[in-house]
Amino acid sequence: MTNKIKTILLVDDDYDDQLLFKDALAEADDTILYLSANNGIDALEKLHSENSLIPDLVFMDVNMPKMNGIDCLKEIKKSEKLKPIPIMMYSTSSFSEYQKECFENGAIGYIVKPDDYWQLCNKLKDILSSELPNQTTQPL
Repeated sequence: MTNKIKTILLVDDDYDDQLLFKDALAEADDTILYLSANNGIDALEKLHSENSLIPDLVFMDVNMPKMNGIDCLKEIKKSEKLKPIPIMMYSTSSFSEYQKECFENGAIGYIVKPDDYWQLCNKLKDILSSELPNQTTQPL
């Protein structure tokens, strides 16, 4: 990878999924700073905060209350400050229309949440060891 990922933000309303992701991320690379937000509104508030740390990569759940992941993705991509952040959608849903809409709105990838902790660890290791696409390349 040309740009080493140092910070990851997970946007997910499920606290158990947040804990699982945090543990799997530490297993994949314990040098990465993990941040979390509970929904799209919470994520946008944190990202727009004056003292916010801009993450190198965001994993965004699709189905969340208050503001879903697709709407949050659209808002992030409207912001000049936030637009460059790579967004990886991360959902239990494999619905192809969701995936299509996510890619059309700037997501770099779409991951269906693995059922198994070790599958998640391996998926995160794969993502962290690969070159992340930017806005002009193909999605993961």
